[in-house]
Parts: sequence; C-alpha cells; structure tokens
Amino acid sequence: MGHFSTLYLPTDPPVARSLACEASRPSEGLEVITAIISTPGSENSSSSSSNSDTVRAVTETVPGQSHITTRLNVTVNPQSSANHLQVIWTALYWYFQYTSGVAVEVPKGKPVPERFVELILESDTPAARLELGSQLERLGLVDIQIQGEELVHLVFANVFWQLPPELFLSNLNAHRYLPAKPLRYTLSNGVIRHPKRPLPPPPQLPFYTRHCISDKVNSVFKLRPVDMSDLDLIHKWMNNPRVSEFWGEQGPIDHQKKFLETCLASKHSFTAIGSWNDLDADGNLTGWRDACFFDIYWVKEDHLARYANNVQDWDRGVHLLVGEDWARGRSTAWLDSIVHFMFLSDPRTQSVYLEPRVDNELFIRLLTRYGFYKVKDFAFPHKQAALMKLDRDYWKGCH
Repeated sequence: MGHFSTLYLPTDPPVARSLACEASRPSEGLEVITAIISTPGSENSSSSSSNSDTVRAVTETVPGQSHITTRLNVTVNPQSSANHLQVIWTALYWYFQYTSGVAVEVPKGKPVPERFVELILESDTPAARLELGSQLERLGLVDIQIQGEELVHLVFANVFWQLPPELFLSNLNAHRYLPAKPLRYTLSNGVIRHPKRPLPPPPQLPFYTRHCISDKVNSVFKLRPVDMSDLDLIHKWMNNPRVSEFWGEQGPIDHQKKFLETCLASKHSFTAIGSWNDLDADGNLTGWRDACFFDIYWVKEDHLARYANNVQDWDRGVHLLVGEDWARGRSTAWLDSIVHFMFLSDPRTQSVYLEPRVDNELFIRLLTRYGFYKVKDFAFPHKQAALMKLDRDYWKGCH
C-alpha cells in the first residue's frame, strides 16, 4: 500500500490535494481507512474546514475466501456542494491509488475477484442522493444494482480508469480527451483504407499526467509531444549502448535528425517524451526530468498490420525506450501510463500492440505480468519479434 500525504490530479499544471489518512483494524477481516482530502495551504486539515472533504473506506474480507467488499463513504461538506463530482472522482482516484499495492490472497485455483467499491452517497435529501446517483450512472462511473429496496452503486476499477477525468474535474485544467470524431474513411498509399485520424497533440503541450504511487515510486508522470528541440536528448539516448542494442539508431547527430524528421512527418503516428517529477518528503514537486521516448501509432496503417490477424480500425501500438538509467526501475508505472493514455484517448481502441525483439526477455516478462499475451513470434525484415497484445476488456486498469 502506498503511503503519501499529497495527491496530484491529472491537470496541467498538476493540482495538489493534501491527504491525512488513518487506518485501523477493529476486527479480523475488517479495515477502516479515513482520509481527509483538502486543498494545500488551508488553515487546518480537519473535515470542518470549508476546503476539506472526508472519505471513509471500510474493507471487509471474508477469512479463507477471496471475496472483498469495500464501501466508500463520501461525506461532502455543504459549502462545496457544487463540487460533488470532483470530490467523488478524487476520492476514487485516491482509493484506487492508495490500495493498488495491497495483495489479495486468492485460494489456489479460485478466480481473482474484480476490484470495485460500493459508493455510499450520503445526503440529507433522498431526492438529491437519487439524482446524483443517476448522474454518475449516466456518466458511466457507477453500475447501479437493485438489492431489495435499495439501490447499490458499484464502481469498478477498470471502468474508472477508462473514463476521461475532465468529466469530473470541469472547473480544473484537466487534460481533455474530446469525444470520438465522426467516422470517415480515407486511403493511405492508395491502398490502405482506414478511419481519418485526429491530429496529434500540439507541440510541447502535455497531453497526459498521472500521479504514480507504489512502494517504488511516488512521482507525477507526464507525456508531451516531441519536436526538433529534443534532438540533443534523442541523440544522447540513441547512443546509449543499452538502447542502441535494440533500436539500432546510434550514430552522429545528423542520423538522429533524419530519424526525428521521419517521425514528425508520419501521418499514422506521433512521438512523445515521458517525464517524471518526484515528490519530496513534504509532498512538493521537485522538477521535471525527461526519461522515456514513445512512438505511438495506429496499427492499421503500420507495417505491423501485415503480420497481425484481425487488426481493428482503432487498435494502437507503441515503440518505446527508457533513456535514463535512473528511470529503469519504474517500468510498471510508465507502462501503466502509456496504456492508460491509449485507452483514454479513443474509446474505440480495443487492443494495444507491442512487438519487442524475441530476446528482450526481461521486457516480455514485464508485459506478460501486466496482462499482455503473446500472439506469436514472427520475422520482421530487421528483427525476430514477439507480437504482444493487450485487449481492453482484459485490462485491469492502472496498478
């Protein structure tokens, strides 16, 4: 379980929320976590502050079984009633991050349970509670089930991570994932029929941010498009022997210039830099450090489509490298983030592909642990590759 005192929301720049958490186990199989979520700089961090909201998560585990029930009570301060959606979304963002490292003991041969919480909507007015529940259901956040005379609001982790944060953080500068463009087809190279693609994000403007929290990482990760001002950085990374072994793009800076020009001219892909901003002991951001390179592409128009069966119109793939040695231990966090972005940016994307070299065994094991499966080994003209695939309906959400 991650321990942290500040949570950064997926906005530009990242907006902070202070956290004060207390956990207790009043009986066997029962855990209670109470969190005070407040805006940093408020005079106090108690729930009586007009800038604070209380979240209470009660998790009940049946001994010897894998069944876990978590009830998430969100008590919204009356002064902040206009921000119900933001409070509820932030509470879920906190909970799914805070508990992401908790291991679930599953008896041998038994199914692994889905991660979900029962959202308890507390209000003095039943009609207001009913309307809020209906709104959350229309937004896709909750699954309403009828149990007796009660309406039960369930939030599944993999559903939560598929929803654009902007739906719930409308009064903040959240990254915007606009509705899917109307379907219109075009031809590439006169022969490949595919949907007309949206333009890539504007240069240098971050298009994705996530606060990654685990036993190894407490840092904010962001993605921004590459441009020619990144040439020196790309030159350094491509000439790192660890990178050049798999990419083969080492050499003088003119070589990387041509490589970058080709990337920027592509009609079916765009390149991005992944950067980390670590938190200090007081929860303050210490500064952005570039670490990773990503080439994000539509598979339908890519040469990979000739080797993969049943590629769908909106399937995406990514080539990637970690340029900085200090960032190598954060593989799950950046893999989480790049997959999250690809599923967020278009709801029609049903699968994500990677094709690492077959002897990159460490990376293939990472992909397999994450949820990718190997379709096959195949021969590119330049390498023997493993075709790795992750389907949206088997994605568990961010870890």
